[in-house]
Amino acid sequence: MLCKNCEKWYGADDDGFGPCSIKNSRGDKRYITFSFHHCDEVYRDVPDDASSPHVVP
Repeated sequence: MLCKNCEKWYGADDDGFGPCSIKNSRGDKRYITFSFHHCDEVYRDVPDDASSPHVVP
């Protein structure tokens, strides 16, 4: 899953970058991700679906 399609990502599509709430809640120093970044958190095995934002398994 791409960050931009995740319900845990609060970025702006026009900006391309935004915070991952999973990384932020854990206290990671680098919690800002790029919208087309492939998830490396709990949704890493969910396939990409660019047609529907905020898809959750």
